[in-house]
Amino acid sequence: MRTGYRRFSTVTPRWNDNDVFGHINNAEYFSYFDTAVMRFLIDERVLNIIGGPIGTLVAESSCRFHRELTFQDAISVGLCIGRLGNSSVRYEIGIFANDDEAAAADGHFVHVFVDRTTKRPSRIPDSARVLLEQLVN
Repeated sequence: MRTGYRRFSTVTPRWNDNDVFGHINNAEYFSYFDTAVMRFLIDERVLNIIGGPIGTLVAESSCRFHRELTFQDAISVGLCIGRLGNSSVRYEIGIFANDDEAAAADGHFVHVFVDRTTKRPSRIPDSARVLLEQLVN
């Protein structure tokens, strides 16, 4: 349900997101997940995507499909944080069509904060943690 999410992003489907069956291809849902997460991280300046000592790597993602989406749907992606660890964050994500209250798909996406040079896990910076905590459910 929409009420379970703290932040929403709009994703505009592209014509080539459709597959031969006339609906959005399943792989695109993961792109929508990534877009919503990165939009939050960039907009809130949680992460400097161009440089800086800390980056993120995706450690895990999953998606459950409940109903198909089409090119004509207005898509919004709900985001909240289910778990905030020392070096990782698990985002809970719902993809909604039009004004539907129930998600067409939902899942999760785990980021590990890493040292950009060594690619080893790194503690989430305090300034980033404060912003991430705003999305914790």
